[in-house]
Order: sequence, then C-alpha cells, then structure tokens
Amino acid sequence: GGDGGNGGDGGNGGGGDDGGNGGGGDDGGKVTPKPTPPTPEPRSTGCGIRNTHGISFRITGAKDNETEYGEFPWMMSILKTELVLGMLNRSVYQCGGSLIHSQVVLTAAHCLNKIRASELKVRAGEWDTKTKAEMYPYQDRSVVEFVIHPEYYKGGLHNDVALLFLDSPFRLNKIIQPVCLPPQDATFDYETCFATGWGKNLYGKPGIYQTILKKIDLPIMPYDQCRSALRTTKLGPKFVLHKSFICAGGIPGKDTCKGDGGSPLVCPIPNKQDQYYQTGVVAWGIGCGENGIPGVYANVAKYRNWIDQHMIQRNFGTSSYTS
Repeated sequence: GGDGGNGGDGGNGGGGDDGGNGGGGDDGGKVTPKPTPPTPEPRSTGCGIRNTHGISFRITGAKDNETEYGEFPWMMSILKTELVLGMLNRSVYQCGGSLIHSQVVLTAAHCLNKIRASELKVRAGEWDTKTKAEMYPYQDRSVVEFVIHPEYYKGGLHNDVALLFLDSPFRLNKIIQPVCLPPQDATFDYETCFATGWGKNLYGKPGIYQTILKKIDLPIMPYDQCRSALRTTKLGPKFVLHKSFICAGGIPGKDTCKGDGGSPLVCPIPNKQDQYYQTGVVAWGIGCGENGIPGVYANVAKYRNWIDQHMIQRNFGTSSYTS
C-alpha cells in the first residue's frame, strides 16, 4: 500500500514540473517561439486546491452528488463528545467546518451554542462516515479554544462565524489541506460555487444523514434578489436580510440542508485551476431545496479582517489561507 502511494506522489511531482517553468523555458529558447495559448496558471500548491478527480481510488458509481475521496480536503467534521452513563465515550456529529490553517477551523457560531471547547474535537480526512476503508486514516484533534464573532446575534444568526483553535496541528497530506479565504469585501454574484456537507437530505424527520460527503453546485444569488425571494416565504414581505449574509441556490431540489451548519460554500478563484475561496458558512435555510428559495450563508469576505486579526494575535499568520 505504502509503496503505491509513493509512486503516485512521484508521478504528480513530475507532471507539475513539466507543466511549469521547464516547458516555458524550452519554448522560449527556440528560434521560432510558438504563440502561447492563454492557459490557466499551472496547478497551484497551497490553499484551496480541489482534487477534482479524487485521490486514486474510486468507489463504484458515485451517485446523488457524492464527492470523490479527498475532493474537498478542507472539509472538517466537528464532533461533540457526549457523556453516556457518566463515561466520555461517544462522539456525535455536531457540525461541519473548514480548515484554514493546520491548527485552525472556521465554522458557524450557532454550532457552539451551550458548548465548552473541551467537549469538541475536529476530524480531518473523513469522507465516508460509516467505514474505515479510506486510504489515509482520518485525524482527530481536540479544541482548546474557540472565538465567536463579537457581533454574532443568535436571534437572526447574524455574523454567524467562529474559529476553533486545536491542541496540535493536523498532519497535512493529499486529503487534508486548508481552503483559501477571499479578500475583505470581495463579491461573487452569479458565480457557480459548491456547498459540501454530511447534512440531512430531506427536511424534518425522514431526512437521514449522508454517510458519504455530498457536494452541490449552487449559483451565488445577488443580495436584492435573495431578499425578494425570502420575502415570499413565511418570513414575510417586510423581512430584512442582514448584510452579513450571502445567498446561494434557489434551484429546486438543490440546497444545503439542516445538519450542514458550519459547512463551507466555496467558489472558484478567477484564473486559477481547481483553486477555491471559501465564500460562505452555512447559516440557515427555509426548508430544503424548495423552489426558488436560496440558502443563506455567513459571508466570509466580510470577516477576513476579523479572522486575520485573531490569527496574527496567536502567531498563526495569514499565509495558510492566502492564495
């Protein structure tokens, strides 16, 4: 098993080199330089790299929006340890989250309601929650501290973001890597983005948790259009959509569901191949995939400065999530 893995690494390395400067240099040296087509930049390393075709092995027949193994390597599952008969022995899925540094996870503030840091752990490298058949073992870390946005408002889930700081860094590998964060106040209207999560697939009781991580492609809906759509729901015609939100979806049958709180919404970085910014954190939605009603996310671009400040304060720096 191990040998196979190493072989694969070697292959990738070679590919990267060929695609990069080496190729360019050769062309440049020729007497008649060929016109270079406007290709995307060579596959970047660093944050936000989506493994579009997964990591080496394929479970037969991906269906129903299942992700590939390792496709979204920043996807974290946040687990809460529950006391069963006075013994700490059961971890239950609490929320999704995203890795922004080997030791820091971004999630929704509402996931941390009435919870102590000591009750939480974060699992990286999870894909299929029901088996241990994955190629790389998952990794668990304990949460030592969390910070909730100072203007988080529980009533309307405004500013629904929080950072979890872990006891030790994850060992980064092909399936565990941080996502990139957008510049402060960047906008993404009409972009086609991805939400990922293990959430329920139907609203209410019949919904079951997915075992394999799911993805769903969703367009970003401009603020005014989103507000109008939400006003047609039980929220009513006077509903005010707080400026801390970004909306995505509004396509029948496509929405992030209950149970996906804290999970990331990511959008492609312009002119980069397979590289993504996290633009949203799942906050709330009305029902599930209902006709024309978008899902509502905390708008990550509004919190870049706040995140940077906490990262710098703790000497983690900002380079891990800067594209």
